[in-house]
Amino acid sequence: MSVEASKNNLARELFVRTADENYVTARWCATNRLNTDFLWLAVHALEKYLKATLLVNGQDTRGYGHDVVRLYRDVKAFAGPLLPDRLTKPAGLDIFLWRERSAEEFMAHLLDNGNADNRYAIYGYVTSTQDLHMLDAMVFAIRRLVCELDGRVFAGDEPDLPIFTHRDILTRQPNYYGRMGMPLDELIGTREDTRLRQAALNLNLPFAPADFAHRHMPEGAASSNPVIIRRILDPLASDDPGIAAEGIEIARWFLANVQLPRGTPSSPSVREQILEAVDMARTRHRLP
Repeated sequence: MSVEASKNNLARELFVRTADENYVTARWCATNRLNTDFLWLAVHALEKYLKATLLVNGQDTRGYGHDVVRLYRDVKAFAGPLLPDRLTKPAGLDIFLWRERSAEEFMAHLLDNGNADNRYAIYGYVTSTQDLHMLDAMVFAIRRLVCELDGRVFAGDEPDLPIFTHRDILTRQPNYYGRMGMPLDELIGTREDTRLRQAALNLNLPFAPADFAHRHMPEGAASSNPVIIRRILDPLASDDPGIAAEGIEIARWFLANVQLPRGTPSSPSVREQILEAVDMARTRHRLP
């Protein structure tokens, strides 16, 4: 029991505690239109909740990096129906723009727009207010799985102890989650109306207590085109030889001084795209 308790404590302190901090900060960023950090912190928080779930259920967390799509797939393999199929608009949420997604589609959307490389705005992003509320739903669904799903709720050999598992409880009570004494739990439990508690719980329908005084939050959408397109790829594609020559100079400086993400066999890297654009510009305009 001591060994298992220590394992669970490590998973919660290393992953859940820091994930709660990332999650609350992500919500604050969303309400203040700091979209790049909202998307990155959303991915980072979900990554940690998923890894904590894997750990306490006897799984290895090495090798995933920030790939929440793969993490979610592997957690769903043993959590099954405890995770949502579709992310529908919560009852009582007054929001006009809502496009329903599957949980897998939302995780892929977050990874596309909030992956680690996009902390530098390399790829740009597209986001809307519904992303915040879908994040709330996913955090609630995953965070409550940070327990030994097939372990008994009441451990011991006494014959009168009920014999059912955490999976049984979570299946029978879809709105239940166990408190872990982590930052989010403390914000839910306190009665003090602080800015931090507002950031964590305002319009957070899965987690906010029934008597929480929600405040209006404007909704909308935002996007950002990659600066690499504007400052490098577009000039390289110009029909003006002078603009193309400047684009080549900027591209060479950029490639020599900035570390760029690697591509995959099915998706060329940013570096490869820039090099190809440089070659095309040189050939078209007969530039050195």
